[in-house]
Amino acid sequence: MIKAPMMVPPNLPHLLEVGFEVLSVAAGIIVILLALRIAPTLTLFAHRLAMQIFVIAAIVVVLSEVAGLIASLLRSMSTFADVAEDFAKLLALSSVGFALHLMNRAEREEISALRRSANVDELTNLSSRSFFRRAAARRIELSNKNDLPLVCVMIDIDNFKPYNDRYGHEAGDEALRCVARVLGDASRADDLTTRYGGEEFVLLLSSELEDAAEVAERIRERVERECSPEYDPSLVRTITVSLGVAPLTESVRTLDQLLRMADVEMYRAKQAGKNQVSTAGIVPPDGI
Repeated sequence: MIKAPMMVPPNLPHLLEVGFEVLSVAAGIIVILLALRIAPTLTLFAHRLAMQIFVIAAIVVVLSEVAGLIASLLRSMSTFADVAEDFAKLLALSSVGFALHLMNRAEREEISALRRSANVDELTNLSSRSFFRRAAARRIELSNKNDLPLVCVMIDIDNFKPYNDRYGHEAGDEALRCVARVLGDASRADDLTTRYGGEEFVLLLSSELEDAAEVAERIRERVERECSPEYDPSLVRTITVSLGVAPLTESVRTLDQLLRMADVEMYRAKQAGKNQVSTAGIVPPDGI
C-alpha cells in the first residue's frame, strides 16, 4: 500500500511568521524591562547612559516588530524566507535578553564583593573604619535625638610594636586576629565593632556606662586568657589590652568627640600600668 505524501498546509509559513513576530514583540518588551531594571544599578555613569540609549533602540525595534506583526496579519501568505527572517529576529532579541541577564548578575556579584571589601576589614573580619564611622554617626544621631545611652570603648593592644618587630608581621597579625575574635564573641548583635587602625579597636555599645565598663572588663580578662600561647598556639606570648570607656553626654555629642574621650581614657589605662580599663567618671580602686 503506497502512503500518500505528507502535505504541508499552505498557510503554515504565514502562521509561523505571525507566531515568531508575536514572540519577538514579547522578547523585545522583556529586554526593555530588564534594561530599565539594570540601568540604575550600574556603577559608572557612562554605562548607565549606554543602557538608556539601548532602551531607546530596543523600543524602536519593538515598534518595528509590532508594525511587522500588523503587516503579517493583513497579508494572507508568507514564505519560509519570511519565517527564517522573523526567527532570526527572535533569536537575536532572546540572545540580547540573556546577555543582559548575565550582565546584571555579574554586576550584582561584583558590587557585592566591592561592598564587602569596603565594609569589612580583611585581616580581622570586623567592620572597616569607614563603615564604622558611617554607622556610628547614624547611631549617635539617633541617640541624641531620642536621649538613648551610647558608650564608646577604645581598645589598644599593649606593647604591640615591640611584639610585631621582634616576632614578625605574621605573629602580629595573629595577635590582631585573636583580639578581634574576642571582641566579636563579646559584642552583641546591635553593637558596632571595628578595627579602627593599626592595633586599635573600637566598640560602640547602646548601654549604660556601668554596663559598658563591665563589658570592657570582661573583654580585658578574655583577651588575657584566650590570647596566650596556652590557649592559642599561634601566639608567642600572652597578649593584653588597655581599654578606655566614655559615654555620650551633653558635652560629648559627636563621634569625634566621643572617640577622643575614649582615647583619653585608654591612655590613662596605659599610664596606670596597661592591661586595665579606665572609665570616664569612674575612679579605679587604686585611685589612679
